[in-house]
Amino acid sequence: MRLHSLAIILAGLLFFSSTLDAQMRGERGERGFRGERPDRVRIYDKLDLTSGQEAQLSELRTQHQKQMIDKRGELQKLRLSIRQEMRQETPDMSAIENMVEQQGELRIEMKLARVSHWNNVREVLTPEQREIWQEHRRGFGEFGERRGSWRRGYRGR
Repeated sequence: MRLHSLAIILAGLLFFSSTLDAQMRGERGERGFRGERPDRVRIYDKLDLTSGQEAQLSELRTQHQKQMIDKRGELQKLRLSIRQEMRQETPDMSAIENMVEQQGELRIEMKLARVSHWNNVREVLTPEQREIWQEHRRGFGEFGERRGSWRRGYRGR
């Protein structure tokens, strides 16, 4: 009886501590208390941004994220259309080729939008802040993507 009670108590403590830990880290386990990525919080602290700069960067980030959401949605719709066409008894190859070309154009637009966003961020920073920001970004790949991150979560898209 004692062993059974002890097991129940330990299971409850384990569940409570893991739930509390998950709440503190955020929904995906990698976010901070405010829902920010820990690396972003650290770089913001290092940059010593003014409130005006924080507001500008927040607005830039929001605009860029909205733009990327729209572009990713368009890409997903094209993927579905290609799959749908491929399931036809006699797929229209010219339509498929056109959709594949549209996908390529969207990817180019997304890359250019990222470049533009990074340039806009740089323009908000002072020369000293740019140096800190560049040093922080050295561990990242092209346009802020972590090196090799394209492999993580890849599902054959």
